[in-house]
Formats: sequence, structure tokens, C-alpha cells
Amino acid sequence: MTINTLNDASRRVSRQNYTHHFLIAAPQMADARFEQTLIYICRHDEHGVLGLIINRPILDLSVGRLLEDLDIEVSDARVKYDLPLESGPLHPEVGFVLHTGQPQWRSSYPISENSCITTSKDILRHIAEGHGVGHYHLCLGHASWGKGQLQQEIQNGDWFLCPADLSLLFETPFEERWRLAGEKIGIHLDFLSDDIGHA
Repeated sequence: MTINTLNDASRRVSRQNYTHHFLIAAPQMADARFEQTLIYICRHDEHGVLGLIINRPILDLSVGRLLEDLDIEVSDARVKYDLPLESGPLHPEVGFVLHTGQPQWRSSYPISENSCITTSKDILRHIAEGHGVGHYHLCLGHASWGKGQLQQEIQNGDWFLCPADLSLLFETPFEERWRLAGEKIGIHLDFLSDDIGHA
């Protein structure tokens, strides 16, 4: 499969709504902030696009420590070892909880039939206690694009799109997500990286 063919495929989906899609950084991505990233698109409307990087865990920080810094007592031992995600270069001080289930929390926003994004503190207490939340990621920061900006970047070949699925979003090891998302749409990103390197 050639790069031109891949770009043509991306153009065919460039007019659709990207909500609940994965945005896959192309191997030739020039912006180091997004190199080999996989982004889950949480919102796409007339104002633009908001997404969260879902394959960059913060290795020197735990969800448990973040919650304790917010004066939330952690009683679920598993939470102490969960890793938050570095989810984008914008507003890294702002936290989001990306989770399965319905928008039952304050400030919850549904993304798909079984995924939501929440910014309220009530969900953090339930996570700390180990009940009320299925799969989740605690995300710091976000990525966003103005109206038409991401569409142009896709046409330029910076990104590929594929439909999201919850298994890859919450269960796949972080280090495998970028590559496996590419394989979902028939792109072997490792081989494509080698081809670009030897062009």
C-alpha cells in the first residue's frame, strides 16, 4: 500500500464526524509532541475537535498519588499503581476521566454508547474507593484543533483515522496501541516507518 493510497483513504473520511474515532499519527509526523501517538477523539463539532492521547502513560506518577494530592483517600489498592496518561500538550494541569459506562457523574459528556468523558471530582472519589466505574483512564491535558484544521492535517498525510473500539482504548498495553490501531485499517506502521527512512 502506497502513501498516496493511504492519503486517498483518509480523504474519503475527512468529511465525516470524527467523534469516537482514533487518530493515528503518521510515521512521518513532524511535530515531536505527537510522534507515534494514538488519540481518541472525544468531541467533533462546528467549533473543532478535542481528543486525548491514550498511549503515553506518565511512568513516574500514579493515579493513587494524584488522588491523594487532591485530598481524596484511596482505599482501593489497585488504584495506587494505575498510571495516568499524558493526554495532550494543552492545559496539562487540567484532568479528565475517560471511562466506560453512562454519563451519570456531574460534568459527564457521552462520547459513544459506552464511553464518556468526565471532569467532575465525584467520579474520582468512586475510583479511589474501587466501585462505580468500569474501565477508566485519568488523563492530564488534551489536544485540540480549530474548525477545519484537523481535516487539513489529515489531507496533508499527518494523521490516519480509524473507528475506535473499547478493547484497544482500555485493555491493550499502551506500547502496542499505535501499531495495532494502524493494523485495524490495514497499515503496518513499523514497515511504513522503515520505507520512509529509506526513501
